[in-house]
Amino acid sequence: MKKLTFIFLLITTGTLLISCGSGKGELLTERIQYDVTLKSPETDLAWWVQNLEGPKREKLVQAVITSAREGKVKVYDVMTNKQLSAGEILERGTRTELLTLQRPFEPYENYDTVIKRDLQLSDISRLRFLEEWYLNQDNGKITKKVIAVCPLVESYTETGELRGYQPLFWLSFVRRFPLSGK
Repeated sequence: MKKLTFIFLLITTGTLLISCGSGKGELLTERIQYDVTLKSPETDLAWWVQNLEGPKREKLVQAVITSAREGKVKVYDVMTNKQLSAGEILERGTRTELLTLQRPFEPYENYDTVIKRDLQLSDISRLRFLEEWYLNQDNGKITKKVIAVCPLVESYTETGELRGYQPLFWLSFVRRFPLSGK
């Protein structure tokens, strides 16, 4: 009788554990995209708000760029979703800007100049995430699966005003990228 009770408890416990597993749950959205600021320009906020600590931020950005350059993940153009070659990825690491400047002496005429510089890891101030979200209704837990990440660099006007954030490329962590529209 003790054996039968033990086997019954074992089966019941196993069934409960499997049914209450930590599954992802129901798909909330196949894709959601948002930007995450890595280093907050706001000095009044607590250090952890829109900010990663310096060494951790550098480690994350270094890992993203290295995995793209070394071909550890597939990399895609942000506009065309075309897969990029190693050479095209390296080209994205060079910034070329055309600036109109004024000569510091008479007749103070304007002239154009091209500035070319290599991307510095500190230039990447945001990451854009593309994710799948799941909801487990049993426990209210939301699970996120990162599909792709896009490093963003600040872009400025010739007067030094922030124009916006320029996406470099998508790093895909799934086989079915780019996602087709429905």
